[in-house]
Amino acid sequence: MIRIELLSKENFRLESLDSFHRKQDVKKVYRRVDGTYKLIELPYIEDWRFDEKRAVAKEISSDKYITYLALENEKVVGFIGLLKKLNGLYMILEVISVDSEYRGQGIGRQLFHLGIQEAEKAGADALYISACSSEETIAFYQVMGCELAKRPIKEMAEAEPCDLQMVCNIKVRKAEISIR
Repeated sequence: MIRIELLSKENFRLESLDSFHRKQDVKKVYRRVDGTYKLIELPYIEDWRFDEKRAVAKEISSDKYITYLALENEKVVGFIGLLKKLNGLYMILEVISVDSEYRGQGIGRQLFHLGIQEAEKAGADALYISACSSEETIAFYQVMGCELAKRPIKEMAEAEPCDLQMVCNIKVRKAEISIR
């Protein structure tokens, strides 16, 4: 049984991501071509080395973040890290990941919804994501109601020029949910 909890000293340590499988076999990515985004073939494997796992663990457990964990027993099988400090009217979704062995079970969707709730509590108008441009990643964010940012955060766009800058407008989502 998978449970989702706010990260705490009781459920997370620096070693908690050591056995986390981040692997993603990317086939196609979005790239800007003639002013629009198009899918192009660019196969590669996205994965985290041991030192990257430890760096992510250190970062998401810092005081700068609101982090939720998806846990099976005591094993981290997914997580979302949100920056506590708003950037204007945006709450930044810094990282969301589900262990490759647990994808397709709705864990990412549950974590994303918690991100929306945290953004709403903080008074943000939207979640902001500098998203990996892989076809699967962008498809996930689109299903979650995200769209390309009309006004990207310049520093984030420049830091990750291949990422797609996306937003999930909280007010639009609330209106859509209340209509259903």
